[in-house]
Amino acid sequence: MIARGIVPLIALGLSATAAVAQGAGEADANSKNAIVVPADFPWETITAEWTERRYKVEAIRFKARDETGADWPGADEVMVETNDAKGSTVTNEIGGIDSGDAHEFDPALGCIIGVRPGTVVLGESSVCDEAGEPGPFSFKVEMWEKDVIGFDFGFCKPVGPAPGGHIGPHCANDHRGDDFIGWAELFFPIPDLETTLPNVGDSFTETVVLSPCEGDDLCGPGIFGFPDYSFTYRTTRLADVRTNFRDELRVAMQRSGIAIAGEAVAAGLRSLRAPIERKAEPELGQTVALQ
Repeated sequence: MIARGIVPLIALGLSATAAVAQGAGEADANSKNAIVVPADFPWETITAEWTERRYKVEAIRFKARDETGADWPGADEVMVETNDAKGSTVTNEIGGIDSGDAHEFDPALGCIIGVRPGTVVLGESSVCDEAGEPGPFSFKVEMWEKDVIGFDFGFCKPVGPAPGGHIGPHCANDHRGDDFIGWAELFFPIPDLETTLPNVGDSFTETVVLSPCEGDDLCGPGIFGFPDYSFTYRTTRLADVRTNFRDELRVAMQRSGIAIAGEAVAAGLRSLRAPIERKAEPELGQTVALQ
């Protein structure tokens, strides 16, 4: 959120980037664009306001293009977990998934981005807040096949959500013999969101094929090959929200625990990333794809 607050700062003739780069507020005097911002600049006094675009992301379905293990002995018992900047969601066990099967979520109960605070179950009680979230944002999705072959040693005991956050009541992988199915991390930069969802109420659905390798490591297929699953989600633009720099700064400081306003601004700048392609495919009938 701090990143969007930098725009009105520039309009006021302040260079937050220069302030962070110099640390002590000593910009290069030889640069014609240099603006000196003192190290103790009173960020909390800025009253700049702007209209912020808001969004939500909801789970639509997953599909077993090829289930784990051999197809004939039985079906997969699946759990799906998502993680974003404000917490996590997780399904209960979804059984009876064979190769070619798809599980449909109720989108109204499958919120991933913009989740109301509290403990939620994806597909059952994960509801989006009406205000949604500003871009940019990202989330990670993981899927596990449940195989209980050991004792519960308490390796996965979720603690209540952080203030304003959300969390699932259990873990998709409880470390009792579960088999990894796949994962994907999906990034939504502001330019993509604004291009693909230009109007309030616009929505866009796309599907990503999950990587069967944990983390970024290379992995080899088991005796029956890789599991092959896809995950489909929908992004919707919600009503715009009027906001201001001081409110955004205060919320960011509360969430991060950073007590000094200038350090919170610097942390927001450091967290900015270059756009990363999602490698997702749009649903049929949609002509513009988010990158």
